[in-house]
Amino acid sequence: MRSLAIVLALLAAILVAPVSHALPPEEARHLLARVGFGAAPAEIEELAPLAREQAVDLLLSRMRRAPVLPRPAFLDAPWPPYRDMYSRMTQGERDAFIQARRAELQQVKAWWYAEMISTPSPLTERMALFWHNHFVSAFEGVGQNVHRMWDQNAMFRAEAGGSFARLLEASLSDPVLLRYLDAHRNVKGRPNENLARELLELFALGEGHYAEADIREIARALTGLGLDPRDDWGFRFFPGNHDPGTKRFLGEPGSGAADVVRVLLARDRTAAFLAAKLWREFGAPEPDAAAEAAIAAALRGSGWEIRPALRALFLSDAFWSPRHRGALVKSPVVLIVAAHRELGLPVVDLGALPVHGRRLGQDLFEPPNVKGWPGGTAWITPASLVARHDVMERLLANRQLVAGPEMAGRRVLALRVAGDAWNGPPIMRLTINGDRLVARREIEFATDTARHGTLPDRADWNWRVLRFQVDEEIRVAKVEFLNDAAAPASDGPRRGDRNLFVEWLEADGERFQAADATQAWRGVSCGGPPRPGNLNCNGELVFDLAAMRAAGRMRPRDATEGMMAGMAAPSMGAGMAPASTRAPATALPPRATHLDARGWLGGLPPLLRRPDMAWRALAPLPPVGGAQGGAEAEALLRAIVFDPVYQLM
Repeated sequence: MRSLAIVLALLAAILVAPVSHALPPEEARHLLARVGFGAAPAEIEELAPLAREQAVDLLLSRMRRAPVLPRPAFLDAPWPPYRDMYSRMTQGERDAFIQARRAELQQVKAWWYAEMISTPSPLTERMALFWHNHFVSAFEGVGQNVHRMWDQNAMFRAEAGGSFARLLEASLSDPVLLRYLDAHRNVKGRPNENLARELLELFALGEGHYAEADIREIARALTGLGLDPRDDWGFRFFPGNHDPGTKRFLGEPGSGAADVVRVLLARDRTAAFLAAKLWREFGAPEPDAAAEAAIAAALRGSGWEIRPALRALFLSDAFWSPRHRGALVKSPVVLIVAAHRELGLPVVDLGALPVHGRRLGQDLFEPPNVKGWPGGTAWITPASLVARHDVMERLLANRQLVAGPEMAGRRVLALRVAGDAWNGPPIMRLTINGDRLVARREIEFATDTARHGTLPDRADWNWRVLRFQVDEEIRVAKVEFLNDAAAPASDGPRRGDRNLFVEWLEADGERFQAADATQAWRGVSCGGPPRPGNLNCNGELVFDLAAMRAAGRMRPRDATEGMMAGMAAPSMGAGMAPASTRAPATALPPRATHLDARGWLGGLPPLLRRPDMAWRALAPLPPVGGAQGGAEAEALLRAIVFDPVYQLM
């Protein structure tokens, strides 16, 4: 109750405080872009009457411990038998088990993108991302245990603005981190130094602030931290594996994990290390002694609370310095999420967002190594700039893919498809109920593998959801691939070697997997059974919905995807309510209809609606070469978004 009273008093002070030092629009944009994911028009306008301190305190007061979207449904079902993975499964069973867990991981990745786009507290998710890249672990290195990775992500969110001391303590009992760093192999008489080394180098002190002897002694202190396979690899302390002798590390005596945490938190270097890392994340790539000293002092003075440290960072003179505008490069996740939040883009295919992030170099839950993503200018290469431009083109094009209002008596049929455009795009024909033609269209977004090479993973294909309105109940739907080199001449051009991929069909709120449909070649066999969903060599897929329902081969649309489909970021004021009036964690935040370019321009604060001023809502610096785009809203928006400065914040 005391903490609630403090928050309410803070909000009351914000609302009645004088506005003599109101934020200019470009300063509001700077703050919003740094603490979250871009600056939506209504967010800029909301901060406009506030001074810097008031705006910072408002955003800090909205930090959350729980998400706003319900978690993926599979997490509420009984856990799969991780304990049997290496002891009782055959190789074939293990391969299928891992494939199922990877499919669940894709759901969690998509869910996190949805949460970042929907959240009323983008700073919470930015800090969850920060901790994900601080206490680094990866799916492949933890036995494909997606459930434990979800628990870790929930911990990062709960302590996003909480306590670094609790995070450091929790890291030494986190099953994901312990397994990733082989801590369960660290036993008395046979110490494994991986966790001790990374604890000092990456989590607490930084390279050069400890000795090899400290690593050896801390490794001894951390013996006995283990995982219980009978509990699906949950944490367990094994006293028999612990070295009980007295150790000496960093000049202090100690025995176990609690002593290691105590000694690390007592050192000024730990606060300085974390302060420097927070500054690089939110301030600038170059050190700033005054700002970092203020952050470190706030950490120590608050007993390792994160929120006071963030307040010191965001109120430092260096944070607001014009020389630090545009000093940071947007990470792929920040770029993708910010585009949705600040431009009001609809989400028409939630599953595509993690694929875009992976293509740009940031695959959630799968960092490249124990040091995580290096960030900064490492995000920008000639190849990645081309890919970033392409991803933004695809995201902007989603506005044209949102189905209009459904007419009475009409249904929506959706397909998730991808393609291989070798010598031209594949052509698809969709019919229902025998011979009723719904569409014949080129898959113009198919990947040009002749130019870019074959992509190694199915998830890397450019998947997109196509939606069609139909006038009758859908009993049977057939997808035909028309123009492979082996296609009959009557079906059209045969030059080239293309492929069409189908993942699922959705009708009447139910989803049917392509793997469960009837699949066959169309007239010409390509040899061997076709891979489910892969229409190579002019194949076809038949979805008999009644038969698939009778066999139980359908499922409701994924809850998170259903919430996100066709919706926009919380741009027109949604999600910006004071903390005291926020909806509970199980409720969804209010959302605006997705915005076209004219709607985006009209939503800007009056000062920014002129074409020569609108770029200040999105860009930290003036556009390159002074280009402003034409007066027409779409041309203006594209000129800003595709200017190189949009990649900065």
